[in-house]
Amino acid sequence: MTTTEMDPTCPACGSPMIREIRADIRQYKGHSIAVQQPGLWCIRCDEAVFSWQEAMVGEAAFHNLKAQVDGLLAPAEVARIRKRIGLSQRAAGELLGGGVHAFHKYEKGEQSVSEVMANLLRLLDRHPELLEEIRAAKAA
Repeated sequence: MTTTEMDPTCPACGSPMIREIRADIRQYKGHSIAVQQPGLWCIRCDEAVFSWQEAMVGEAAFHNLKAQVDGLLAPAEVARIRKRIGLSQRAAGELLGGGVHAFHKYEKGEQSVSEVMANLLRLLDRHPELLEEIRAAKAA
């Protein structure tokens, strides 16, 4: 039997599953963070099944942890800098790189920024006037 919202059963052991929020641990390079993870949880073996939206809760926490450990920018910091320099998500992706959906993914915690992008954003945060040089170089 498959896990459904009507009669959820564990895909691992067949026991009933309940929808709740549980503490779950995300790990990266010897560091860890506890996440309040919503999902369907098995009452017997602790197996979990997540919807896409529920999985994104854990993914966002993981990307925050990764940013902290690797010295990159967390999603909220990416959004703060982008807004400070006056770019929409689409415009930032087109002008700074990564494509039209890149900043949406960075800011939602679906994807981590690269070290290069983190360095560029930090530089633009300190010197927003450099954005005009980037625009001019793109136009040339």
